[in-house]
Amino acid sequence: MKPELPRTLQGLAGTLLAELAPRLADDYTQKNAAVVAGLLLVAAEEWDRAAERRVAEHEALRRLFAEAAPSVENAPLRERLQQAAGGRDPGLRISLLEQENARLRGLLVELHEHLEGRSDAAARALEDRVWAELRAEVERRAIGFWPL
Repeated sequence: MKPELPRTLQGLAGTLLAELAPRLADDYTQKNAAVVAGLLLVAAEEWDRAAERRVAEHEALRRLFAEAAPSVENAPLRERLQQAAGGRDPGLRISLLEQENARLRGLLVELHEHLEGRSDAAARALEDRVWAELRAEVERRAIGFWPL
């Protein structure tokens, strides 16, 4: 048998909720056990989607950077946007994807700051795209079960 991490974490959460928590003496400790079980379920969900979510975010950010770069007057920022738009993920290890995610999101902040300093229609349209991507990231990161 090969234990799969999501199933293992879900089983631990179920055992904690159904067997261990009810046997704990006080209400506070029972509630803490329930919170720990919920966090195990969150970890199971995140483990299953971790690489896919990060890769999807990176692809969306790179498309946005490719779209925005031609209209950015700041030459160093435009160059970084173009480089990022043509970039690739360094691998599928979560630690590597997380480093790339931080780098790309930092660049998104720079782009957003640049766009907020402009008053033209093109900047407003690109800023709308930035906000749309930020909303999409929140949706991709949403926890898929109640009560969290």
